[in-house]
Amino acid sequence: MFMKQLKFLMVAFTLLMGVSLTSCLSDDAGESMYDGIGYVRTVMGTYFIDPNGNTYYPTSSSVVEMEAQGFKMSEADLAYIAFKYVEDTPTTKADANTTPKTFRIKLVSAAAVDSYQTEEAASIEDMETMVPENAPIVTLEPTDNYGQTYKPWMYGTEMLVLPVSWKMENKEEMLKQHTLSLVYIDSDEAESGTELVFYLRHDKGTDTKTDVFAVRNKAYNIKNIMEGFKTKNGSYPTTIIVKAKTDVDGATLPENYTDYSISLNWSTQSKSN
Repeated sequence: MFMKQLKFLMVAFTLLMGVSLTSCLSDDAGESMYDGIGYVRTVMGTYFIDPNGNTYYPTSSSVVEMEAQGFKMSEADLAYIAFKYVEDTPTTKADANTTPKTFRIKLVSAAAVDSYQTEEAASIEDMETMVPENAPIVTLEPTDNYGQTYKPWMYGTEMLVLPVSWKMENKEEMLKQHTLSLVYIDSDEAESGTELVFYLRHDKGTDTKTDVFAVRNKAYNIKNIMEGFKTKNGSYPTTIIVKAKTDVDGATLPENYTDYSISLNWSTQSKSN
């Protein structure tokens, strides 16, 4: 049981890695296993796009290979991929000097991030009626076995990614029982001209146990909310606050919220348009 739990957590933490798409060049030890690695969004289940607008067309054979390992490109939204460039293809050569660029790639690994639409409510009371909540989370800032702490982050201006930790029964099938909904309240008085506020609500379904920690990245599409905020206030928010009810034991739902703050600097933040 312990080994299964450890493997489960290790798989979860592989999806809590770096934000941007980065290159891995060859070194003296030989050729790298991949040329690039990072988060991308899938488009129509056929290609990927990164926050800077670069487009990546995977070879059919590499997609088939990834799907044989459990990655379903047609069902994925945000994904974490590693790849090798297919350098001798006309697409890569023709667009090598353009911005944004288009590339043909061979997938080396691919994993989908749990992705959802954000719920909207007219008021706190409306949210409490519409979106069930019967369990706390543990934290939105989990720490792995190596001491690295993960925090909420933005993918461009469109996806809010939350590294959520909660408690559950030590059965992988119980993951389906847990629903973590992000809610935006349009009339929230806590919101200012520079801050955007969300609420995270946890419904544990039929799971009655708190045997083990679960850790997963949860990505929420907030593009329309961000654009609405910009239209109303003249710019994107400089701070996003996520309110969640937390308990270190993952058992007791408290009355008060814990606030998690994300500071945004749009002069350096990667944006997708």
